Amino acid sequence: MAKNLYYYSRLFGLIIFLGVVSQRQTLGQSKKASSKPVVAPKWRQRPALTFADETAMRQAVFDSAARFVGMTERTNNNDATWIAIINQSNGLPDRAHYCASAFNYCHALNGIRLPVGDGIGMVRSYFSNAKTIIYRRNARGNQRNTIKPKRMDAVSLFYSHIEGIAQDDFDPDEDDRVKCIGFNTTGGKGTKGGCYVNWRKTREIKLIANLLSPYWQKLHPDK
Repeated sequence: MAKNLYYYSRLFGLIIFLGVVSQRQTLGQSKKASSKPVVAPKWRQRPALTFADETAMRQAVFDSAARFVGMTERTNNNDATWIAIINQSNGLPDRAHYCASAFNYCHALNGIRLPVGDGIGMVRSYFSNAKTIIYRRNARGNQRNTIKPKRMDAVSLFYSHIEGIAQDDFDPDEDDRVKCIGFNTTGGKGTKGGCYVNWRKTREIKLIANLLSPYWQKLHPDK
């Protein structure tokens, strides 16, 4: 009981803090963010939320992530209350690497369970299904793929890092940069680790996975 009270007292503090932060977000995106409080979700039992269409669903996930933009680690060691709560919600250690954990968390806040099994904290889990890969660096025929990347498609960067696309459309065969939102990263030289929106060079992208369209189509097979 004491442990539960301690956990929820920390959680309450995060909710209040995020309420203040979210009022100062000026990302130029729609303000129709999920009104659900940012709490550790029991997403395995949580029913899917209702969205008007797939675009609205993608925007809701982005808005949930955008509420964290500008939040940072204390000493660049994955150490902050908000990070601990995200990782705890996914069954991970408080100071585990959290780029994948937070990516999953923002989907879970909207009732979306990504098909990553027990690999929530592992970047490769989000790109393990070849059927969801819509872009692969240096692969021939990307330009013939009729499915173009959209907002909050999963982007594999660097050695082992995941971010979400932070714009409605992106053509990796035409555009040399794309705006992404990510966790466990920095906002440039001299900034602490945390959550940021950054422009990423297309040549830095290894893979892009569309995890949301299959999820939407499974829920709405007639649309």
